[in-house]
Amino acid sequence: MSLRAHILHWPKAPISMRMQLLKKASGYKPFLYNICQSDVCEYLEKRNHPFINIILNSFVNRTNINKCPIPPEIILEHFRFPVKVLDMMPLPSGDYGLFTTFSFGQKERAQVKVYFTLTEYR
Repeated sequence: MSLRAHILHWPKAPISMRMQLLKKASGYKPFLYNICQSDVCEYLEKRNHPFINIILNSFVNRTNINKCPIPPEIILEHFRFPVKVLDMMPLPSGDYGLFTTFSFGQKERAQVKVYFTLTEYR
């Protein structure tokens, strides 16, 4: 996956983030993780949530979002999710969605949805 996003106007208020892990079962339903982080910059400084750390550490070398201030052009290049990371989480086989929503000013402003299928091989 590669992504380039240019942010025209950064908000003055803190940017909040919500990360949800959903599992497909008659639609995507909440599964295991639903994390709200009230200030993205505070998280980037402290790195204080294990689940978010697992996800963000998997692409830290492929992006320019590692600390604040966040640059006006967000780049993620040639990212392929390292499947070994999933060994840290007890997930059964199935279809999943990782939804991340970014909000400020009491409104959702951006959403990133990643879908994947996990299959156990024996």
